[in-house]
Amino acid sequence: MRSARPPVLIVGQGLAGTALAWALERAGIDFVIVDAGHAGAASRVGAGLVNPVTGERWVAAPGWAEKAAEARAFYRDLEAAWGARFVTDLRIRREWRGEAEAAAVRAKVLRGELAPWLRPEGLEPGAAWIEGAWRADLPALIAAGRARWLARGVLREARLEAVEAAAWPGPVVWCAGAAETRLPDMKPVGGETLELAVEPAPGAGWREDVVRHDGVWVLPLDGGRAWAGASFVRDEAERAARREALRASVRRQLADLAWREFAVLSGWRMTTPDREPRHGWLPGREGREGVFNGLGSKGALLAPGLARRWVGWLSG
Repeated sequence: MRSARPPVLIVGQGLAGTALAWALERAGIDFVIVDAGHAGAASRVGAGLVNPVTGERWVAAPGWAEKAAEARAFYRDLEAAWGARFVTDLRIRREWRGEAEAAAVRAKVLRGELAPWLRPEGLEPGAAWIEGAWRADLPALIAAGRARWLARGVLREARLEAVEAAAWPGPVVWCAGAAETRLPDMKPVGGETLELAVEPAPGAGWREDVVRHDGVWVLPLDGGRAWAGASFVRDEAERAARREALRASVRRQLADLAWREFAVLSGWRMTTPDREPRHGWLPGREGREGVFNGLGSKGALLAPGLARRWVGWLSG
């Protein structure tokens, strides 16, 4: 039996809002979503890569395996419940940018620091193979959630600026992405992804389960498509230069293939000085109004665990 408590109001249905809504649905907690659409949202163009070895220093983050297992179970649960596919297993062939980086990575591998994801047998003269990566298809996930909750009458299409949190009878969680204005340390940043059509030649090394990576990733998609990205821009002045840098990397990485660029996908999200998500109740509004935002490039990994934490706060 559902509680007589007022429903939770989720403001925004990007990755954070979708993950939170599904976690609440699974927990039997009533909710309503207000969302204006995803035309400029970062989640619409998010790669959803879950990669065990990241950064310029090639590091495996502490607790990655546990977080990845929790996130993967979350998306697999969604797949079973919604009858759709959201998770794709991947390998990453990451090139190093110079001999100093190569020597540092080889030393880490030989010391076993990056096992089990990167082992000595995965080292090549110019690159290393990273195992255990996967992708959550965020655009498909968000579109499926939108259709589900519209059909059930719990998603209302409206401008987020029109939401009056003080008038809502239950808790409000702002998952508003780049529309966020409540936390002064959050700033909007833009990201761009190039959408490509790829035509592998006979014998070419193109595989739909392999991500090419030289600092810019090239992610295979279904139907001969690929995404390349992602740039990170703080203002329009950076945009043109970053876009050309993406294209230069693609030309080099896909030199063995016939390909063409047919779209540039852009979106805005919020980031923080420490690059960590912001999730929790607003000061002085505990139990009434909170924020779930700033997921960043690791959003596909972090969102499920943070959504489950919100369930605990909202069911108490």
